Amino acid sequence: MKIDIIHAAAGEGHRKIALAIHEAFERSGRQDLELRLIDALDHVSPVFKATYAPFYYWAVRHASTLWGAGYDVLDHKMVYRLAKPFRSLTNSIHCRPLLKTVLDHQPDVVISTHFLSPEILGRAKKRGCLDAKLITVISDFFPHTFWVNPGTDRYWVMADETKDALAHRGVPSSIITAGGIPVSGAFKPLGKRAEVLKKHGMEEGRFTILMTSGSFGLGPQEAILEELRAFQDKVQCFIVCARNEALRKRLDEKIFYFPVKVFGFVDFMPELMEASDLIIAKSGGSTTSESLSKNLCMAVMEPIPGQETRNAKLLKMRDAAFFIKEPRDIHSIMESILKDPTVMTSKNRSIASLSKPEAADDLARRVLDGKF
Repeated sequence: MKIDIIHAAAGEGHRKIALAIHEAFERSGRQDLELRLIDALDHVSPVFKATYAPFYYWAVRHASTLWGAGYDVLDHKMVYRLAKPFRSLTNSIHCRPLLKTVLDHQPDVVISTHFLSPEILGRAKKRGCLDAKLITVISDFFPHTFWVNPGTDRYWVMADETKDALAHRGVPSSIITAGGIPVSGAFKPLGKRAEVLKKHGMEEGRFTILMTSGSFGLGPQEAILEELRAFQDKVQCFIVCARNEALRKRLDEKIFYFPVKVFGFVDFMPELMEASDLIIAKSGGSTTSESLSKNLCMAVMEPIPGQETRNAKLLKMRDAAFFIKEPRDIHSIMESILKDPTVMTSKNRSIASLSKPEAADDLARRVLDGKF
């Protein structure tokens, strides 16, 4: 069986989901699998590659409000109807190499974790050029219209609320599976909290906070750390600065009054989550699902307008997270947690209702069993 797993390097989340699915197929032990992991942006025109991801990064860094407004406007039915021909034409012109690499290979199944490839491949399937089963794994908890494309055989989504939202857009419920967003097997709980804390020189008796903000290091970490000084006898922090080297250097030089461990970009996030009681982060689909898989409570900080605010909406509906609008909000959150243990107990019950650490294996099993 030939399986193509396609993502796009516009943010880490889509790639991580694709990797998790790839790992799940490899764990299956099937000897007849021919797996390809494809970054769609490696198979587009030079101008498309040079602008697609950089524009996204620039927009969310410097014009996030405008980005969110555009995201919502394009999600309006009438507006998207006008924009769709332009989108299809742009993809047809710039993504021919991607279409060619798939058509030349003629896979049995294509799994997409970004909305770029389903639009292109769905049209090819409608024309009779491609016979593969097309599966779209939606990384957003409340999907944008861009995710809905003719020719798709199966939509794999986060939760029942996501399924309902997709059905409301006209997608038959029979082809939607609320199976959870696939995450790496490394994010399954291991019960090694004490071991990890000791490894990083942290104290076992303190409330441990992991603070991160996505693959490009945004967020008011310094201001939140100042607020946490009020709880310096009870807390400790892991800080992941990602690619924000300037922030990492500033924090490295800073004197703290409680244990703080500062990192740049890390490849051991599952380990840090394992040792933490709370993660302060943006509500990206992948990061949120990884936290849920680890049964780790989240405090959502400055979600990117658009997809991340919609992800936060589901967490709020399920009462599965705290929310930080301003750095000082962490003060009241910590007060409530430290004064009343049942606050975390309630959140953890809600987290358990959303946690799906087996999502990647479930998806792989369904594909291998031919249950589309």
